[in-house]
Amino acid sequence: MSRKQNVLTVSEFVGSLKLLIDSYPSFKNVAIIGELSNFTAHHSGHFYFTLKDDKSRISCVMFRSKASSVLFKPKNGDKVIVVGSAEVFESAGTVQIYASRMNLDGLGDLYVQFEALKKDYQDKGYFKPEHKKAFPAYPTSIGVIVGDNSAAYHDISRTLMERWPLAKRVDLLAYVQGESAVPSIVERLHEANSMNLDCIILGRGGGSIEDLWAFNSPEVIEAIFSSKIPIATGIGHESDTTLADFVSDYRAATPTAAAVHVTPNQYEISEVLRNYKNKYYSLLRNKILNQKSMYQSLVQNSNLRNPEEYIEKKSQKLDYLQNRILNQSKQFEVIHKELLRYDLRFNQALQMRYQSLNHRLSLNRNILVNQVDQLIKTSRILANNKQQKLLNAVDMNLRLQENKKHQLFMLNRQFSTVSQRVVNLKKKELMAIIKAISVQNPAQKMLELFDKGYARITKDLEPITSIHSIDIDSPIKIELKDGSVEAKVIGKDIYDKNI
Repeated sequence: MSRKQNVLTVSEFVGSLKLLIDSYPSFKNVAIIGELSNFTAHHSGHFYFTLKDDKSRISCVMFRSKASSVLFKPKNGDKVIVVGSAEVFESAGTVQIYASRMNLDGLGDLYVQFEALKKDYQDKGYFKPEHKKAFPAYPTSIGVIVGDNSAAYHDISRTLMERWPLAKRVDLLAYVQGESAVPSIVERLHEANSMNLDCIILGRGGGSIEDLWAFNSPEVIEAIFSSKIPIATGIGHESDTTLADFVSDYRAATPTAAAVHVTPNQYEISEVLRNYKNKYYSLLRNKILNQKSMYQSLVQNSNLRNPEEYIEKKSQKLDYLQNRILNQSKQFEVIHKELLRYDLRFNQALQMRYQSLNHRLSLNRNILVNQVDQLIKTSRILANNKQQKLLNAVDMNLRLQENKKHQLFMLNRQFSTVSQRVVNLKKKELMAIIKAISVQNPAQKMLELFDKGYARITKDLEPITSIHSIDIDSPIKIELKDGSVEAKVIGKDIYDKNI
């Protein structure tokens, strides 16, 4: 081994291998043909298997979302075509195929075509429940489209005869496999629709996907979808599914099951009819017995044996009732007159009562109007008095405010005058003190001034006698009785010369 050769760890090498495979586009959608071995359908729905040939093998996994679309039941030994992506399983350092599709070798194209057609017709809405037509409960004519002398033909014929022999069976024999199957089936479907049958059975025995391919053709699908007569399909065995099953009005697992679906059971119908018959006979017998009993009662009635006597008795009773009605009508006439008299008296009394109440109401209304007028006048007088008092109060309040404002003005004016006098007096006293100091001993006088709170202010050893001799921020020295202070001018206040 050369010292210059680059040495990789296992992880580095496997990582480089993964990077290489991930960067190769064709490995993302690779198709591999081989034989299934170690196949396991996990309870989770995932498929785990090995794909091998006579020289190599590779591990594969197909997750449930993809495995559910596989159209056959995989088993060890099947030769299949797997489409998927190749990836490196880093922890084991192996290459693994993540499969997305699986088809049996040789039939892969048919499965792909089947799925494409299925998706196309599903998108068009051909499989929707609202397009499914209902089957009649008791059909009288049934069209049977099957192969001639086929097992499906015999199964359907036997089932129809056993379950519902009352219906007319119309055999529409057709080719169900090979090149002639598609036009033959389509022709029979159109013929059945022209015969105005109650329903149609489209059947065939089991077979491979190639054998059943005619039932996936677009022509057959369109003919079934456009049929005005409900169609039940029984094509192949239970595991076989064609597009004709999806688009038909009912999909049966077998031809026999299709015949069962479109027919009632004659024995069940017979039992129902027998029960209805017994119930009807029972009702009819009871009705006859009741009518017979009523007849015997009428025959035994004495009135019917001697009808003239019965009529005379009823006539006599009728005369009696007429006399009673006549007498009562006279009494009613007397009562009616009394009621009219009472009604007249009542109306007169009511009229007098109304006039009396109306007169009292008029008097009370006049009194009430006078009282209301008086109340309104009184209210207006009170309101005017109250308003005048309020105006007087407001006017008095305004006068008081004006007086207070005038008093405040006079006080401010007096305060200004007194303040000015005090300032002038203090200035005169200060000038007198300064003048007295100038004629006495300066040092002694200065000390006396210091005791009184005065100070000596100098700038550059020169005394400051005027505010005009110093400026803002000028340094000054303030001498007191027992020391001095260094200070700085921060402001100036020039007195009025007239003060």
